[in-house]
Amino acid sequence: MSEQSVRPRLSVAEAQRLRVNLVRSAGLAACLGLLMEAILVVGGEAAATLRAAFDHGLWPFLVCMAVAVGQAVAGEWPPRAGLFSLVATPSAFLLAKVIQKGISVLMDGAASGGFVTGPLLTEAGLRAIEYAVLAGVLAWLAHRHWAGALAHVGAGLAIGVVFGPLIALFLAPDSLVGWIVEELVFPAGCALVIFASETLTRLPPEEAGTTAVKT
Repeated sequence: MSEQSVRPRLSVAEAQRLRVNLVRSAGLAACLGLLMEAILVVGGEAAATLRAAFDHGLWPFLVCMAVAVGQAVAGEWPPRAGLFSLVATPSAFLLAKVIQKGISVLMDGAASGGFVTGPLLTEAGLRAIEYAVLAGVLAWLAHRHWAGALAHVGAGLAIGVVFGPLIALFLAPDSLVGWIVEELVFPAGCALVIFASETLTRLPPEEAGTTAVKT
């Protein structure tokens, strides 16, 4: 049996749309990271500096991109998105944290104290489950004609409401504002990023830049 009969190849147009979708997701995810940082600054939890934005925004960016790639490979099978995110999310999370610690050591000259610690691994495992569930739900919503922006935001909030307190049981949050941003704003925002990117990608090129996201 040939490979083509087992796994059909993407057409040139489909491959192009996939690339555009992921680029849009990256741009929107970066904007989400900046929004999260702005909320932290307004709430007095972070300084308005480029380094602070990088420290707080890198892991959300990489995790949201992991979910976006999971959506791209899901096809008609939502569990595939969940399985992909189950592996990709902790990898993205740990990579972001290691990069952050490395930059901190280079800039401050402080001892690293271990780049990968027990609490960090615990959080990575919890995030893996959380965003595997979110990825599966979003892949399921992608094939529901009634699922607009509000449905996606609601799904993200629901995931945050369930997993946020669970994560807090294992890892005490630094502050209430930080908890709200990471556990409620981020999953809801990431879900909206996925929806907006996929919606724009499905539109004809001449409409993608002018059509508002449906609700």
